[in-house]
Amino acid sequence: MKLSKCENGHFFDSDKYPECPYCNPALKSGGGIVQTQDAAAPEAVPSGPVAGWLVVTEGPGRGRDLRLGEGRSFLGTGADGAPCLLSADAPLSARVAAVAYDPKDGSFTLVPGSASELCYQNGQRLLVPQPLAAGDTLALGKASLRFVPFCGEFRW
Repeated sequence: MKLSKCENGHFFDSDKYPECPYCNPALKSGGGIVQTQDAAAPEAVPSGPVAGWLVVTEGPGRGRDLRLGEGRSFLGTGADGAPCLLSADAPLSARVAAVAYDPKDGSFTLVPGSASELCYQNGQRLLVPQPLAAGDTLALGKASLRFVPFCGEFRW
């Protein structure tokens, strides 16, 4: 899903619609559009190319993916309890963890955040930075996520 914002301030899926379906109601079909006027800001998008993903396997947000980029990708939970990526300027109290990808050596590291909420990696609480490997599971809030690397041996 590619989230876009029209000049009237509406958010919409530009992969699904060529223009804003709120401004052009003829594009609406089947009532699949959700009003977002009072919604929170859209999820952060990583800078640069995608280095890997976290896929929500259980709990709120099940089936969604979070795209990880180079450097740090900050993780938190949304208003609905689903895991989400946070922008770099998100409050420290919202950052539950971060995934750091180093393009120089192709490594991923899971780093504890500054929120009071804990993150768990493979059933163990995360208190210090840990290497992150393919298939590792994370527990963030009431959701479980699985790590899928794209970069490693391959690098952009």
